[in-house]
Amino acid sequence: MKFKGLVLGTVVAIATLSAMATRANAQTASFDEPTVLETMDDVLTAESGDYSSDRSSFRQTAHYFGLGVPGRSAFPELELDRNSDAILEAYNELMLLQTQNTATIRVPDLASPYSTSLQRMPGAQARTRVVGTELNFAPLPRR
Repeated sequence: MKFKGLVLGTVVAIATLSAMATRANAQTASFDEPTVLETMDDVLTAESGDYSSDRSSFRQTAHYFGLGVPGRSAFPELELDRNSDAILEAYNELMLLQTQNTATIRVPDLASPYSTSLQRMPGAQARTRVVGTELNFAPLPRR
């Protein structure tokens, strides 16, 4: 009797789990965020704008007279200077993310098939300093 109840419980559990299991569907990845290149391009043209908007008559007048918001004149040289500062800041941020975002991975060196060095061979040491003293600078002779 107990065995029949155990088998019946197991069958019910398997049937319940199989009914709950759904078929896996592949998902397509959609990236709404801009890429790094698109972001850098946006940073590059944030102050000065692209070529087509920079050729309008208002922009030409603003370039000539330096019209802009207070504290941010629209002279082309100053706009390019602000663009270059923004690019430098974005570049430094990317390098920081690339180098310090994750832990440093340390791996052992691969085994080298070379067990000797040309500097250690007797022919290489003839008429030269002793190997290992390259950083000991000998004083210049007195005149």
